[in-house]
Amino acid sequence: MLAQGIMIAGVFAYVSGTPFIYQNIYGASPTLFALLFGSNGISLIIGSQIVGRASHRISERAFLLFGLWMAMIASVAVLIVAYVHGPLFTLVIPLFVFVASIGMTSTAAFPLAMESQAKMAGSAAALLGVIPFLLGAVVSPLVGIAGEDTAVPLGVIILATSAAAMLAYFLLVRRGRTAEQA
Repeated sequence: MLAQGIMIAGVFAYVSGTPFIYQNIYGASPTLFALLFGSNGISLIIGSQIVGRASHRISERAFLLFGLWMAMIASVAVLIVAYVHGPLFTLVIPLFVFVASIGMTSTAAFPLAMESQAKMAGSAAALLGVIPFLLGAVVSPLVGIAGEDTAVPLGVIILATSAAAMLAYFLLVRRGRTAEQA
């Protein structure tokens, strides 16, 4: 639940930051912005469809971990491109991958979070719903902290959320598996 919530907080940063980054920094027209933003919606669908179609062959845990690594690598690329102010397409590609990783991690994390909560399924589902919004409310305003002339805060925030989600996975999920095996 925590890894999923943190990853979705990164999406909130993406949603709040890309309009001014694409349009103000890169000069994208409203039409181009809509196309770029819509393509990332498609990437979210692609990520979740991959998990849905292959979950009978590959475990949700494997998809969750793969999605976390995808997010981490994409986030590093976004930060580098933002820091050097690379061309627009060099920012769009890792953001596409980052959003696709959200589709993967969310689709894989939900059943993993719910599988051990039979007696408290309603409360667990409520937490799965509210945590991303709480964390998103915290990170969204931070994207504009350095003004509208730099995309670096977006890169820092999605890297921080990716790293925090990875940390949550390794500290909580892996620890839980070790305790179950003991």
